[in-house]
Amino acid sequence: MISSKFDTLLQTPVKECVRRLSGPALKNRSRNGRDDNSVLNTEGCLRDAKRQKKLDSSSYELKADAGINEYDGSKTGLEVESQSSPLLSAVDAKKTSNNSFVCAFCSSSATTEAYGEMMHFVDGNPVESDRATGQNVVHVHRKCIEWAPQAYFVGDTVRNLEKELARGAKLKCGRCGLKGAALGCYVKSCHMTYHAPCAIEISACRWDCNNFLMLCPCHVSMKFPNEKSKQRRSKPMPSQSQKTSDSGFSGFWEDSHNKAKTWFLCGSSLSSQDRPLLERFAAMTGASVSKYWSPEVTHVVAAIDEDGACTRTFKVLMAILHGRWVLNINWIRACMEAMAPVDEESYEVLLDNHASSNGPRLGRLRTLNNNPKLFNGLKFYLAGDFGPAFTRDLRNLVTAGGGEVLKSKESLKGVSGNTEVSAGLIVFNPEPPEGVQLGEEVSIYWQKINEAEELAASSGSKVISYMWILESIASCELQPLVDISNHFC
Repeated sequence: MISSKFDTLLQTPVKECVRRLSGPALKNRSRNGRDDNSVLNTEGCLRDAKRQKKLDSSSYELKADAGINEYDGSKTGLEVESQSSPLLSAVDAKKTSNNSFVCAFCSSSATTEAYGEMMHFVDGNPVESDRATGQNVVHVHRKCIEWAPQAYFVGDTVRNLEKELARGAKLKCGRCGLKGAALGCYVKSCHMTYHAPCAIEISACRWDCNNFLMLCPCHVSMKFPNEKSKQRRSKPMPSQSQKTSDSGFSGFWEDSHNKAKTWFLCGSSLSSQDRPLLERFAAMTGASVSKYWSPEVTHVVAAIDEDGACTRTFKVLMAILHGRWVLNINWIRACMEAMAPVDEESYEVLLDNHASSNGPRLGRLRTLNNNPKLFNGLKFYLAGDFGPAFTRDLRNLVTAGGGEVLKSKESLKGVSGNTEVSAGLIVFNPEPPEGVQLGEEVSIYWQKINEAEELAASSGSKVISYMWILESIASCELQPLVDISNHFC
């Protein structure tokens, strides 16, 4: 996962984040992935398409942002973005620590975009969450149902749920190793099975969201049924204007200013009007397009507001750490109008919606000059409850930045550094847990601070908020360490 959750996989600076303490943070994160098209024809070895299930249109586009995405988890400073994944729904992410319902498929209580909302059924009929405590109630994530091959909706009633649960109970997930993995690869001979949320986390999987089909990383070159049918259709003769356009863009590609042999584009928080424009541009030039962040991405094309600021998403932050271009959509328009590649630098995004500036440019220069990575030599220990999705995104960001995430607090002992920033950093979450009564936020905050500072004192480390990580990446510069305890005063 970094809109995304991941992504999306960050609404305020550290100071305001610590001062505010009003309400729980939404730890949404976008998942890394790829939506490339296959060209290899393999007849006779693919499963029949599963029956189409009821699926809200929101399931195709994530808007909350991803995203660590833009994540509409605004209090994390990252937003869930609408374009981050066709598999992620717009369900608001919730903290899992207080969720008593566990999915019968994936054994998780998470309710982030990759999982979807937790649904409750008795004999296939839905029940509300406040009435879902009975022994006969089955709890399942929306995504787990939608991608279970034989389960489907008739109205609001789910069919074949018990059958799929029984079948999945015998199958282990190829990613996490737990049973309940009902989603299999579309290739008949493949024995790989996954929980749907686990498969979403695998960037190399490929998806047919219309027919609820998935190809595992070993078989991404195979064809989905709709891809075969498109190939069989006879193509109309192109008009003279089309020939001219195609010829122009052939030269366009050969003359590319980009040092990479090919362009790999990824949209971030693009509108419903701009997403098709990006896809059309890729089709005309032969560039690849991904709905998810991947290290292969060369250009992140981001939406901007009237001030020229992009939304801080997992994709944007990862692009900064990897030294990739972060451009506004006008670069696409300029290239299409010129029928030739246009220099990227004039369209580089230099500001995000949290007032961090120059991060993309500094990230590129850091990579071009082979300078050490941003978090090189730093070791982070995540203290407290961030939720599984947000934790995963923080880990991915720290690792991409050259830092190390310690597995236990005991690992902090003996960690020391020679730089202005201590090599050992304890990352804490200042947000109060969900459901905290009004007036309890202050005491909970001080309890978290005291626990983190006691650990820091015993290990010679420093305490930071997770916002320090995000702000440092967004500006591509380590932020000053501050006394967290003073910000609540």
